[in-house]
Amino acid sequence: MGGGPKHLRRAYSDGEGIQRPKTAPDPNVVSSLHDPATFRKHTQDIEQYSNFLAFFEQQIAAKGWQAVVAETLFSRNPQSDFLLAQLFEGLYHPLIHLGFGIEFELPGLVAEGLAQAASHDPMYIDEYFRRAEELAAEKGTTSTPRKPLSTIYREVRANDAIRTAPRLPDGPWKVRDGVLGRALEEIVPLAAQFTVQPTAEDVERATAEMINCAAWTCGGCQKKGKEAKIDFFLMHNVTASLMLSVICRQPWIKIEDKARMVEHKARLDLVWYAASAAPEIGEDYLRDYEPKVSKGWDWRKLYEAVNEHHDDGHVAKFVRACKHGEEACARFEREGGVESFPVKGGEWLRLAQMCYDSTHMFVDGQRKWIWGSGFGPMWKDVGDV
Repeated sequence: MGGGPKHLRRAYSDGEGIQRPKTAPDPNVVSSLHDPATFRKHTQDIEQYSNFLAFFEQQIAAKGWQAVVAETLFSRNPQSDFLLAQLFEGLYHPLIHLGFGIEFELPGLVAEGLAQAASHDPMYIDEYFRRAEELAAEKGTTSTPRKPLSTIYREVRANDAIRTAPRLPDGPWKVRDGVLGRALEEIVPLAAQFTVQPTAEDVERATAEMINCAAWTCGGCQKKGKEAKIDFFLMHNVTASLMLSVICRQPWIKIEDKARMVEHKARLDLVWYAASAAPEIGEDYLRDYEPKVSKGWDWRKLYEAVNEHHDDGHVAKFVRACKHGEEACARFEREGGVESFPVKGGEWLRLAQMCYDSTHMFVDGQRKWIWGSGFGPMWKDVGDV
């Protein structure tokens, strides 16, 4: 983003107040994690984070971070399949940490991402991934042209059982108790329709399509008569999308594993869209958006403003991911047609401006974002237009 030492200090200081001391690892527990059964017993317990962090730090020191990532996530055995699914838990935060660690070759950050994956409390998305994968193989869709992802989003919205599965009283568990708790049977067949061929060309195109559709929902899930807002949950679909490009650039990861990662990401994006009550995706909200405070800005000016912005990092990650989306999709937008790539050209900058314009005046996260754009009551405090 072009930030210097003062921007790093400002960003750290902004978040320092909500940090808490990390508990010391227990050497006996850390040592016991070498046993697969013991490792599995301690997973999905956030209190074990420090122990997992120490374990992965030791593994990386002994084997190198690339080898540890490959062994932990891509061994194609029950434990690695489970941990691969766990990487997508917690609104993608383990994936985001791991992705930054890989991108900037920071072993400590790689260890953090893997430790978060191992210890994060579950939404039970591993079952969802497994069933979608099995159904895709059973129906032979893994060897046929995939249905456009944007079409599958529309099918999710058109399915009453899926759209009404999440409820406001579910609170933060709209995925676990809502979409997957009440509509697993309905959403799995839709998710299974998105498949990626294990070729470099298809992995690149599918990644771009996933990035594009994630951005499309953020720009299009608005409410008529209200000021533009970015859905907090759908925002993470965008910020995490950059990490798939990072991972797919790694020569030490097999093409089959890259394809699988993109399938997982797109399929879980559908779930998070459903968890916001699958709002209608308006085609004109982003196309017709008129920037406010950022009017006339280019990417460089927007980056400079974001670096001065008091935020917990969400805005910076979103803006950077939009710029990456513009670059990742440029070729395919020219070739793919409206259905496959609904966000095009200048709409990428416009989406980033929409994010900055709607968040820069707020410190409180509850007011910066819309927390579930398909739920009418969530819009009551958003200004009218």
